[in-house]
Formats: sequence, structure tokens, C-alpha cells
Amino acid sequence: MKQDVIKFDSEIYQIDVFMENKSGRMSCYYIDSSNPILVEVGPSNSFPYLISSLESLGIREVKRSAMTHLHLDHIGGIGHLVEKYKEHFVYIHELGVKHLPNPEKLWKAVSDIYTEEWLSTNWGEIKPTPIKNIHSLQDKELIDLGNGRKLEAIYGPGHAKHHYTFYDEYSKTLFMGDTLGLIYPHGDFVQPNLPPPDFNKEVLFNTLDDLKKLDLKYLALAHFGMHGNPYKLIENAKTNIEEWLIFSNNLNDMSDKTATESIRSWVRGNYEFLNIDENTIDNYIQNANFQMQIQGMRNYLENKKNP
Repeated sequence: MKQDVIKFDSEIYQIDVFMENKSGRMSCYYIDSSNPILVEVGPSNSFPYLISSLESLGIREVKRSAMTHLHLDHIGGIGHLVEKYKEHFVYIHELGVKHLPNPEKLWKAVSDIYTEEWLSTNWGEIKPTPIKNIHSLQDKELIDLGNGRKLEAIYGPGHAKHHYTFYDEYSKTLFMGDTLGLIYPHGDFVQPNLPPPDFNKEVLFNTLDDLKKLDLKYLALAHFGMHGNPYKLIENAKTNIEEWLIFSNNLNDMSDKTATESIRSWVRGNYEFLNIDENTIDNYIQNANFQMQIQGMRNYLENKKNP
């Protein structure tokens, strides 16, 4: 089975789990400290790639994982992980206690956007996680990594109300989940990721401003990879979100379908203007759900107009 594992400073391993059987789509991270932990697991269909990569590092058991939020591309494989490693437990937002043992509502919510067929084929069926294997996080909670090293859980809504980021002060790495947005694959700019129903610009910007106060060397994104230049990327994310919202606000008279095509064309044109190579542009465009972005922005703008 194919593997793509990169080792970074301070025993942090970036693992490509080949989401949707594509490279460069979903990163999980293994911190190989004296009390190790896995950050993110990816969707169910990526589970074999995750296990194969861990075993290639000589890791035969994973006792703990930390999830940034409850979207299925991040947590779909948790039930599989607990099934394989019986003592494994997961750190997650308190809503995980409600949904992971009975994931039917999560599945229904996502399938309403992507369709059952697409979800089953591309991300795979989610298995229940026993409640005894779930640890409900608190803001600023410190997760012991051994030898004085801690992983701080920081509540960070804006992308999703159930979102945490994880800060490793030892390596100055911030595991961001989807808080920043998407970077495929070059690391030069951030593409917004603004899904309904929780996207809120003011809340998200407050989250990003708070995170920017940390002493940062790396940002570890779920989609995709480890990146230097953290403060520049955070500001770039905010600028691009503002621009997307301005553009979206001018599409009020269009249907979701027409607005989706309009923003897709606009984004491609912007990347072409920046002289981004065609392969990179295609990667961004093909891996973005622009209809979901339109719905997320419209939901935010409507709530702002009618609070």
C-alpha cells in the first residue's frame, strides 16, 4: 500500500492518508514523544493508508488521538481506530460525546450536502465509537506528551462551532485543522473554507487573531501539510475571506447553482492572474466544493443582516 510520510522537527510526522485516493488532500500528524498522540485520523476509507504509514514507522499501537472537529473527513476513521486498538481514546469537542457513539445524524447532515452515494464511495461508512473511549475537551486543556511537553487544546470556532486547534509549544507547531483554510500543495496562499452552518467571519477572525499571538514556527493543516511563514499565512487567509465575501455579496440575485459557477470562474481567473501554474489551479478548483462555500457565505451574510 502506498505511503507518504515526512518527518519534521521534534519528532512530528506528517502522514498523507490519500483521502479520496488522492495525494495531498488530507494530512494526519503523529507526535512521537515519550507519550505520543495522533492528530486527526481522516475519513474511513483512508484508514488503511493511515495504519500502513504508522506501521512503516514501527508503530503497532496508538493509544490516543486528538480531533480538531467533527467533520467526517477528519473523524470518519475514529471508530475503526478504536476497533483496532481497544484501549484507544480520543480527545474531541464535547459534541463528540453525543455524536460519535451514534453517528447517524453526522452522516445524514453530510450526505444531505454530498449525497449518500458520493459519501460512501469517497469517504466511507463511519463506525460508532464507544462513549468510554471519548474524552471531552476543555478550552486551554493541556494534554501530556511526556517529559514536560504539553499539547494545548485551544477552542477556536468560526469554521465550525466544535473546532479545536492544538498547540505544541515545544516545537512551536499549531495543528490547525480547517481553521486557516486550504493550502494545495505549494504553500503560497490560502483558499477559504467556509461551510454552513457555522461559518462566521467575526468569530473566525477573532480565533485567528488569538492564535497569531502564539509563538509559532509551523502551521500544520489538515488540507494540507506543514507550513512555515505562519503569520503571513494567517493574514493571507483573512484577506482572502474578505475578498470572497465581497464577491459573494454581489451574487445575491443568482441561484446557488449560478453563483457557484460564478465564484468558480472568478477564483480560477484570480489564480491565472497570479501566474499560478495550471496543475496547481486545477488541484484547487477540483478539490473545492464551491456550492458549499456559497451556501456558507450566504448563510453568514443572511444571519448578519437578520440577527
